[in-house]
Amino acid sequence: MQLSKEHKTLIANELSRRSTKTSQNQLALQADVSSATISQMLNNNWKLISDALWRKVQVTLRIDPKWNIAKTHNFLQVKQLLSVAKSESLSIGISDSAGKGKTEAFINFERDHENVIYVECKNYWTKKSYIKQLLINTGLSSIGTTEELINRFIKHLKGLDTPLLIIDQFDKLKDPQLDLFMDFYNDLSGHCGFVVSGVEALEKRIIKGVNREKIGYAELYSRIGKKFIKLAPITEQDVKQICNANGITDGDDVSFIYHNSEGDLRRVRRDIDKIKIKLKANQKKSA
Repeated sequence: MQLSKEHKTLIANELSRRSTKTSQNQLALQADVSSATISQMLNNNWKLISDALWRKVQVTLRIDPKWNIAKTHNFLQVKQLLSVAKSESLSIGISDSAGKGKTEAFINFERDHENVIYVECKNYWTKKSYIKQLLINTGLSSIGTTEELINRFIKHLKGLDTPLLIIDQFDKLKDPQLDLFMDFYNDLSGHCGFVVSGVEALEKRIIKGVNREKIGYAELYSRIGKKFIKLAPITEQDVKQICNANGITDGDDVSFIYHNSEGDLRRVRRDIDKIKIKLKANQKKSA
């Protein structure tokens, strides 16, 4: 499907907003496109930019023009935790079930604040691919040896004002990558805030590693205050806020979405999208 001018405008507007807190070159590195492409998008020179490039920028930078965020209880709690961690250079751990809104709050906070680096970890990453992604998300070159990349990343963070590093799905990292947290922490303690987050398996893994005296686990657990923060269960009011923010106001629809969600906000979005498609189809029939 061809992207509409309105859709491209939403992406360009988001790029414009982001360009106020970073350079176009850094934005291009983050989006994995040329700086010329970013410049053309920002200056409405769109004729030579393919839809594929627009989609690539949208997906890579997590731009979601079709979704409106609702300020649910967990959303506000997580953003408050991030704000404190950033301003006070604290380290915290969050470990709770999937679908409670952690990632959405992380991405929104990174979007709205300077000197925040967010990374979503992958199972297949090596130590080098992990640090390369951190550099890309920071808008820095990811070319060099593993040691050079680590030093480049740490050196950059040392020059930032109250930086915050959010490592999401931390439980997916293997031990060698997990150990990098201690290197970051030891070099940036008191200067940079850290947030490590994952599903419930993260807390179980760390505590199990501590009990088995695995190298690095006790140190990591100590750095986050020997506790993991839990989030509140998803309520019907949360679901109502999300539905209303995204154009679903019928009480029966809201009730169905809540009871079908099983406490998972990803299921909430899926059902909202389904109902919106159904409503759009009905509008076309009646037109």
